[in-house]
Amino acid sequence: MGIVSTNVSYNYDVLLNNLYSLKDVYPFLYIGNIGNSVLGNKIFYFRIGRGEKEVFYNASFHAKG
Repeated sequence: MGIVSTNVSYNYDVLLNNLYSLKDVYPFLYIGNIGNSVLGNKIFYFRIGRGEKEVFYNASFHAKG
């Protein structure tokens, strides 16, 4: 079984569990907050490693309300 389960319905609680499980396994990850959603949930980002080069990947989606 991997760190992130793919056989569960995804929600904010599952997201939090995934983020902190990844952080536990990979301590070089930095989890930050760029703001809050309209529902008041934190919007997270990961920083992986350190160095001169910076690369930004965005994996977002928009759900129908």
